[in-house]
Amino acid sequence: PAEGASGFSVGHKGLAVNVSDVAAMGARPLYALISLGVRDETPLSFLDEVYESINREAQNLSMSVVGGNVTRTEGPFFIDVFIAGEVERESLLLRSGARPGDQILVTGSLGDAAAGLYLLNHPETKIGHEIKTMLTYAQIRPQPRVEEAQAISALRQATAMMDISDALAGDIGHICEASGTGAVIWEHELPISSAALNLASVILTDPKEWALYGGEDYQLLLTAPISAVPALQEAVRAAGGGSLTPIGEILPASEGLCLQKRSGRVPLEKRSWDHFGKPEKI
Repeated sequence: PAEGASGFSVGHKGLAVNVSDVAAMGARPLYALISLGVRDETPLSFLDEVYESINREAQNLSMSVVGGNVTRTEGPFFIDVFIAGEVERESLLLRSGARPGDQILVTGSLGDAAAGLYLLNHPETKIGHEIKTMLTYAQIRPQPRVEEAQAISALRQATAMMDISDALAGDIGHICEASGTGAVIWEHELPISSAALNLASVILTDPKEWALYGGEDYQLLLTAPISAVPALQEAVRAAGGGSLTPIGEILPASEGLCLQKRSGRVPLEKRSWDHFGKPEKI
């Protein structure tokens, strides 16, 4: 496990981030298989925490842990999670359905997890306890947006959806690549929490960098015709009490990926997690 990470956080995050992937397709997660790679010196108490947090989160999500495996490893401790769920074919949401003119929307706020990672890496930062807790929990104990995803899927008005794991800048690129489109993100519309704004003011950084390039927010990123936006916003409010914010527009592929600043449009940098390369440091 990472230095200082509790078994509770490892188990919770291991399940939550995989549930998020399934939920973002409009599916209801039902079953989980958990496999662990354990070093000889891994404390039994740590493993108990991992399983306790997984079972607790699975119960909260009305899921069943139906099996898995434990193996010895000489490398780092690892956790592998397999999730099975179900969705009606007509409600399935992929990355490939976005069309020029669609609005780009996100649930919740962006950048909290990256701000939390900063605090974990800089524990000496002087910030209020409530803000520190909120931001660090966004990083170590993310909440998959299952109910919101179900509500969006049920309306059958969204055209594409995924969760934000690799960072907004990278993930909108995934949707555009799969859909054969371009996109513009409106920088001034990015939803950033008061906690992240507060931390950014303390350490003198731009919180929009966290929102665009931080990753691991596990919010929903979706596209839909502009006429569908009010109904989708109401559905999200009814499902979880959260927000659904328009942050951009899908463009023809010829226009590429760009960021709308107040001074004009600039190319959107693709800085995000690369699964087959070296990760970018925040």
